[in-house]
Amino acid sequence: MALGLLQGGPLALDIGASSVTAIQMSGGGNKLKLRRYHEAPLPEGLVVDGEIVDADLFGRELKTFVGKNGLRGKTVQVGVSNQKVIIRNIEMPEMTEAEMLGAIEFQAQDYIPIPVEDAVLDFQIRGKRIDTDGQPKQDVLLVAAQRGMIDTLLASLKHAGLKVAGVDVCSLALLRALVSDTYLADPSRTGICRGILDISSSVCTLVIAVDDSLKFTRVVNFSSDRFAKVISEHRGVTFEDAARLSQSVGLPGPLAPEGDVYSAEVIAETQRQTGVAAAELVDEILRSLDYYHSQDGSMPVRELILSGRGTLVRNLDAHLAEALELPVVIGNPLSRVSDNTSSLPDDTLALIGPSLAVAIGLAMPEED
Repeated sequence: MALGLLQGGPLALDIGASSVTAIQMSGGGNKLKLRRYHEAPLPEGLVVDGEIVDADLFGRELKTFVGKNGLRGKTVQVGVSNQKVIIRNIEMPEMTEAEMLGAIEFQAQDYIPIPVEDAVLDFQIRGKRIDTDGQPKQDVLLVAAQRGMIDTLLASLKHAGLKVAGVDVCSLALLRALVSDTYLADPSRTGICRGILDISSSVCTLVIAVDDSLKFTRVVNFSSDRFAKVISEHRGVTFEDAARLSQSVGLPGPLAPEGDVYSAEVIAETQRQTGVAAAELVDEILRSLDYYHSQDGSMPVRELILSGRGTLVRNLDAHLAEALELPVVIGNPLSRVSDNTSSLPDDTLALIGPSLAVAIGLAMPEED
């Protein structure tokens, strides 16, 4: 099965390390309606670094989730983001899409570290132009995924009673959800190189794009759970209590600790340990940005859009802005959602909105 880039599915499935989320939307443009929202926790160890470790056990958990929410037989669009997904921008001569498929299969080994026979390949023509020698060229986005990883994912979904419309890469879903039409409609906001940093419960996905054109992406094996794990290990508290500390105390910054229930010692230690995890993340992002900027033709990144469960860590956006020396804004994938008829209350939806960027991007219809 091909990766099905940018296919719109009626139900979007976002699989993390600690939970699985399904949403359904209808409509188009800036008048999308959120019709369904379902989420359930996952046992630790079933999904590691963005990859399903045990198809049978995960399939059973997913089957329970599907049955409980009346999703059996539904068609889903699912996203992948892990070290076994490779995205490359390549240049090809002008040719038909049928000819392009043959050329891609023949030349793919020049661009990807996965043996072609072990890879699922897909591509999308992103633009056409004339090069400096006057020859017509096509800019092509090539995606390759390790076949075994995709097969495990599909087997799990089938076991749970779901049909698959397509497998999309989370980097492109993030672009669709977070690079708003309002940016592109304003000439002063176009032509800007932006980064998107999605910190999920499984991995961290960095996307760099000029407007809505992807230029670079990297998956980092760092998750939003890392903050709570560091606090839990240091303070000897449960993971759930540590997660609450990361969200209500977090890092030093413009937002004071929430409420008036924590002692000065607890606040200081929580901020110190949250800072340890944040330093790990900053190091990874700086290495990624340095690598991107070393490439020929790269534009400097002017701002960073933050999404995922990591946005719940108090003052993380301010901390990243200072450490990376970049403006950092919290992404709002709900900007296109004009109506919510799901079971999720509006205030809760607004709170968790940034963590739904991948799911919303997967659910959004592709627009010409």
